[in-house]
Amino acid sequence: MATPTQDTRDRVIRMEGKVEQLERKIDDLDAKVTEMHQLLTQAKGARWMLMLMIGVGGFVAAKITPLFHLVFGR
Repeated sequence: MATPTQDTRDRVIRMEGKVEQLERKIDDLDAKVTEMHQLLTQAKGARWMLMLMIGVGGFVAAKITPLFHLVFGR
């Protein structure tokens, strides 16, 4: 029969194993969250660049329209 000290030692050993597994899972989740954060940060910059390009495209389209009338005049 196991003594109370040995039983406690076995429980602590099992708990240490579970804690190690949890630490590995947390490290994995941390890596995934960090990667997602980096992607969202990059997407934020891409969104601003897209908005800038749309604005420039609209400006150019507005300014070039009168030129078409002059070139292809009716």
